[in-house]
Amino acid sequence: MIRPRELSDRNEYEAEKESEKDFMFRENIRLASERETLKQYQEVLEQEKQQLMMEMKEWNRKFELEKNRLRDEQKLFERKLQILQNAYHQLELDRKAVENEKRSVHLNKEFRSEQSNVIQYISIRSFFKGVTNILTLKKRYKDLMKIFHPDNVCGDSETVKMINAEYQALKQKYENDM
Repeated sequence: MIRPRELSDRNEYEAEKESEKDFMFRENIRLASERETLKQYQEVLEQEKQQLMMEMKEWNRKFELEKNRLRDEQKLFERKLQILQNAYHQLELDRKAVENEKRSVHLNKEFRSEQSNVIQYISIRSFFKGVTNILTLKKRYKDLMKIFHPDNVCGDSETVKMINAEYQALKQKYENDM
């Protein structure tokens, strides 16, 4: 026969066992729910990771493009700078050349002016060289005008002016001597 005490211990034992089973069942459900929640979080995290990886790839691609663009701009800037430096150098050389040419032209003008004076002096003496009277002066004048008149092929107005000046000077000289 079972004693009441044993019966009560057994009932308690059974109740405790039932309570433990109930706890384990609820714990299993909670753990299964937690696993499911963790799985969902893991999936969300994986999606976010993939999204971040795609964004990171896109940012890296944009970064590389920008880096290449900046490198190309730097090269272009360096080329432009080199062109400008070469142009400034060439301008400086041209400026010096122009200054030298100005000096040369100025010296040339001075030389020509002096040479022109000498040529005029010499030409006054040379067009009518050997002329001793007014008749030979007029004859030589007509011959020179036929040769150097501006309407002729080898005519020159400057030469005609010099001939006329010399002719007038010599004409006055011979007329005054008479």
